[in-house]
Amino acid sequence: MSNNNEIAILVNNIGKCYRIYEHPSQRLKQALLFGHRKYYKEFWALRHVSFEVRKGEIVGIIGKNGSGKSTLLQIIAGTLMPTEGEIKINGRIAALLELGSGFNPEFSGRENVFLNGSIMGISREEMENKYESIVAFADIGDFIDQPVKTYSSGMFARLAFAVSIHMDPEILIVDEVLSVGDHFFQAKCMSAINQLCARGCTILLVSHSQATIKALCSKAVLLHNGKLEMVGTSDNVIDRYYALNLEERNKQEQTIGLIDSKNDIQKYTLLYNYKSICMLPFERRITERFGNGKARYVECAVFLDGKETSCVELGKYCVIRVWLYHFENCEFPGEVGIVVRTLEGIDLFAINSFFNNMVYPAKQAGTMSVIDFTFPVKLGPGKYSVSLGYRMPVQGEYVDKVFNAAIFEVINTSSRVVPLIFDVQGDISIKHC
Repeated sequence: MSNNNEIAILVNNIGKCYRIYEHPSQRLKQALLFGHRKYYKEFWALRHVSFEVRKGEIVGIIGKNGSGKSTLLQIIAGTLMPTEGEIKINGRIAALLELGSGFNPEFSGRENVFLNGSIMGISREEMENKYESIVAFADIGDFIDQPVKTYSSGMFARLAFAVSIHMDPEILIVDEVLSVGDHFFQAKCMSAINQLCARGCTILLVSHSQATIKALCSKAVLLHNGKLEMVGTSDNVIDRYYALNLEERNKQEQTIGLIDSKNDIQKYTLLYNYKSICMLPFERRITERFGNGKARYVECAVFLDGKETSCVELGKYCVIRVWLYHFENCEFPGEVGIVVRTLEGIDLFAINSFFNNMVYPAKQAGTMSVIDFTFPVKLGPGKYSVSLGYRMPVQGEYVDKVFNAAIFEVINTSSRVVPLIFDVQGDISIKHC
């Protein structure tokens, strides 16, 4: 074990057992007989789970549904008592475990913000100083003064996450609840988590997105059927997770027969063949921007076959069109570019005038440029974000840098499987000796 002062969370041989009664009368019999006979079956949601999380680490918890992830987080957060084992916590915890937890449904969003601050031991004066920032991050408009029982699941997630990250937590626990937010908000949350990490916050994260775990977490914990399967680097743990799933699928195929791959491909195509993103106003899409302000990007849109869209097909050519307005004279030649990223913030590729041996010319105040960045779609099915940049002079100071300016989804309408992020079609040569 590490030095105790370096440990934020210590999980030692944790187990959680539930009693399962087949009939309500058996519960009464059990109580009256004072344990002389068992009228119940034991179900261990967790058993023999041990690991530690060092201060400042981001650790992912992965596993199939029913593996015990949420139970473990509730025990660590203190909302559920373990049947056996012990938990040691070193630091203030903010936990985002399920929608509405810690919220009074009859209170307004505003009242619940101050209620949560009180629960966390934060003074009214300090919460008043944080309030405007919380409201701005949640971005739910006038609903902040409506009872939270009227909120959608996405609005709950927005407000709950905004409150949690403003509590100055030393330990942040986040369950899969963030998946209910829209894609722009998810990217915003990822940016906030990165900022918390930079400040030394310890983060425990449950996500079904393996890309999220790889992007954010240095270490991961794999749970399987309520037991600890593995603790290690994110890459190694995710490899083991895939291996377990493959082993189980192979067992199922032996009993129910092989999957109809053609039928599955058709279902897969239909599943992704829709536009799921309702575009927000440009300023509300942005998670972060900086620059000297002499010029600013004012819009960004995705085009396929000459039509604006949020959904592009694998193998076709996509156009990212941006509008760059010059508020002041930009007297030197510069460079413009985009970066395409995953929603978790992993940079995938860039298109830049400097890389293409082009120069973005000097511009007068009051002028607008419309710039098209065109590329073949070689990405696997999924959702991706676009960041924008304008520097003047070339390789000099940023005039405007914008993160999360647009989000698009890639769909695969062919029968060919694209297993990972990039669709690189290599050749295979086999020699039979």
